[in-house]
Amino acid sequence: MTIQNENAQWTRRALILLTAISLWRLLYLFIVPLDLGPDEAYYWDWSRRLAFGYFSKPPLIAWINALTTALFGATSVSVRLPAVVLGGLGLWGLFLAARRIYSAEVGFWTLVVWLATPATAALGLIMATDVLLICCWSLALWTLWHSLEDDTFGWKLATALLIGIGTLGKQMMLVFPLLMLIYLLLSPQDRPQLKRPWPWLVVCGSLLFLIPPLWWNAQHDWITFRHTAHNIGGSNPDMLARLATFSEFVGSQLGLLSPLSWLLLVALAFSLLLQLKKLPRQTLYLLCFNLIGLIGFFLMSFKKSINPNWPAVFYPAGMILLAAWGRGALNAGRLDRLRRFFNPAWKLGLILLLAGYLLPFVSQNLLDLGRKDPTWRIRGWQEAGRVTAEILAQQPHSDKTFILGIERKHAAESAFYLPDHPRTYRWAGDPPVVSSQYEVWPGPFDRIGWDALILSDSGTPLPPKLLERFSRVIPLQKKEIDLGGSLPRRLDYYLGENLKSWPQRP
Repeated sequence: MTIQNENAQWTRRALILLTAISLWRLLYLFIVPLDLGPDEAYYWDWSRRLAFGYFSKPPLIAWINALTTALFGATSVSVRLPAVVLGGLGLWGLFLAARRIYSAEVGFWTLVVWLATPATAALGLIMATDVLLICCWSLALWTLWHSLEDDTFGWKLATALLIGIGTLGKQMMLVFPLLMLIYLLLSPQDRPQLKRPWPWLVVCGSLLFLIPPLWWNAQHDWITFRHTAHNIGGSNPDMLARLATFSEFVGSQLGLLSPLSWLLLVALAFSLLLQLKKLPRQTLYLLCFNLIGLIGFFLMSFKKSINPNWPAVFYPAGMILLAAWGRGALNAGRLDRLRRFFNPAWKLGLILLLAGYLLPFVSQNLLDLGRKDPTWRIRGWQEAGRVTAEILAQQPHSDKTFILGIERKHAAESAFYLPDHPRTYRWAGDPPVVSSQYEVWPGPFDRIGWDALILSDSGTPLPPKLLERFSRVIPLQKKEIDLGGSLPRRLDYYLGENLKSWPQRP
């Protein structure tokens, strides 16, 4: 069999796999008993007030939510549909990158090991900024490698556009051009490209996409930059705390990627690092887009807690390396004796993936995990919306009563699941502490004299300064939302009568 025919066969297998997983994800949207999570509802609420930027993220997720809900209505399926589409597009970009760098066979097995992880299941079903980021990142890995091998201007332009669009999705995309320049600097074969204009034009062209969020931030006290700096900053005070956050980080990555796959990938990456000067060009390329970022998060995890999803963007290149090594297209010296664990690794990941898909059904009927259930926080919100609507209708001035959440999740979920999707508000303290988009938007200054239906988690007392803003605050009801296990969602409802004033931001 010729190499061309073999590549065609593996490409057909990849297309069949991608079609099957995309159709399954689409079906899953309709059958899964899960509501929109707090972050999904929060980003959807952004889409009702379109802007060039938002408190914590660039604007692309809000723009996409606005488009799909305008076309299909404000439903959980329409909000999550782009995750299925963009998740599939990102997988195809990853396959194309692996096929171009190694072969279609490596591309197919890259899809297998990447799909056989619990994290990828979430990426294809939950509408979050990581979906946009990883889609653009995977496609840019492909177009950038083409740019290095093909002098056609179109590949350079495509790379700049993908970096730029990805930057509008999540700030982490700004790392991509930096890693591109690091690779060009380290690669003897491609270092001469730094003397050509195209790498610098790619960087500058992609940065033009930052103009809208920069303009918005300039008008809002650079709030996104200050929020991002806060996430990066901070440090644990003692060694025990540092070891705890490092262990927490490692544990989260083992769970997201499946234990054996992650351990093999980390071992492979560090083994290749020891051979840095002798690495083939394509291996060095992928290592730059994988290990540099992981090392950064390893070091950061000794300083502070790391959100499990933060390093996700560095795994696509790593999955190509793992698949190439597992299929014998890449050698790693003494580590090659562990190649026999490649098949058990992706098979274990597949078992965990299937368990993840079944968990929402099992946890409601057979297995009671309580708060340890990863789906706990995204269940019960539709029922909570129904309960909230009933309590709202019972109030003496329901047409002059607005929804006030003590936490961001209360405001976002109520906005999505209440009939007619009312505008909701969040109490942020007095003076207000800007910790979400709800504080960037104007408070209920046009609701002075109205009543407020106040939501909080049970057991959370209302802040005294909030009570002062109303003529009277009356406890209404305590509600338990059945989530299918022994641990319900408990909400307290209060009626704030006659809003007298609202605190101004300093």
